[in-house]
Amino acid sequence: MVRAFIAALLGLSLLAACTPRDAGGPAGGVPRLTEADAGPIRLRHLEAVNALRIGAGLAPVQMSAQLNAAADTHARDMAVQKRAWHFGSDLTSPRERAFRAGYRGEIIGENLAEGSDMDLAVLESWMGFEDSRRIIMHPEARGIGLGWYQEPSGKLWWVQLLGQ
Repeated sequence: MVRAFIAALLGLSLLAACTPRDAGGPAGGVPRLTEADAGPIRLRHLEAVNALRIGAGLAPVQMSAQLNAAADTHARDMAVQKRAWHFGSDLTSPRERAFRAGYRGEIIGENLAEGSDMDLAVLESWMGFEDSRRIIMHPEARGIGLGWYQEPSGKLWWVQLLGQ
């Protein structure tokens, strides 16, 4: 039974490898994210974060339009700078960028990622690092924002902000 399952998986993997990629899509087969994807991606991310938080006995967080805007802006800026770091090209901090976007709470932290991973894979990666996990699981977190920018090559730049 196990051998049949493994054989079926292998067959599907080989079939998928032979399936042509969308010629109009980005290199490497990374899906092209559109504006229509923003709502579903953010909702899926919020649900996943809250499942982790509730499982640990923490209060859920709520999506913040202001934190989303700050995260989107920083993701694009990181792509321009060609590096994932916590300073804007104008040397602004996560707190300053959130304030500019209208967020009036304190910023707990900012998680960053770059590459071809999609949102839930990025969340899983963040949970694997103590510093980023501490931000996601901070007991005083009340708001969350998720932003990204996708280069024409398909490379994704992700920013997650959590605030009080």
